[in-house]
Amino acid sequence: MAAFAAIDWTNSSEREQLAAVRRAWPEELNQILCEYDWSLYPETVLGWASAQRGITLCAAITSFFNSDPMRFNYLPRSDVPAQYHGICRLLDAMAQRVNAGFYLPNVTHVPCTQQKTLRNWMYYQQEDVIDNRRGRWVFEEELIEPLLNPAPEVKPRAAERSDSEKARFPDLGALVKPLMNF
Repeated sequence: MAAFAAIDWTNSSEREQLAAVRRAWPEELNQILCEYDWSLYPETVLGWASAQRGITLCAAITSFFNSDPMRFNYLPRSDVPAQYHGICRLLDAMAQRVNAGFYLPNVTHVPCTQQKTLRNWMYYQQEDVIDNRRGRWVFEEELIEPLLNPAPEVKPRAAERSDSEKARFPDLGALVKPLMNF
């Protein structure tokens, strides 16, 4: 964990970054997916990180949209400039994993940082269906739903005891309290 935190992501080499990511815990991988600069070595670093177990759907979607995929979404594959082929392949793989249910659902009850972008993406995706066209990356709505509408966190309440339970099991706190005064 210390090696992961100590790396200077902007000045380290591709090999150093990959080594750091390979030593990272899932929580750290989720963090790097959300914060990594796509102008560095995304194919190597994010390609490896996004393929690991323990990655959340929120982190994967955040990373996906941090790449600004809209610039390639309606561009024919043959028209994508050569220097972006690797990034598009990475985005292809990430989108396939999202649609396959590979990433862990949003269990934190915290809205995804890219929720607004995702909402717009899904709106355009619905408009594409109406206009009889399709972008390169199409997400399954039922898999994305937890990010668009996170379930409110429900805090468990202490169960009320029935009268019969109260009679059979007295309040232990009341029994122990006099002993605490000795």
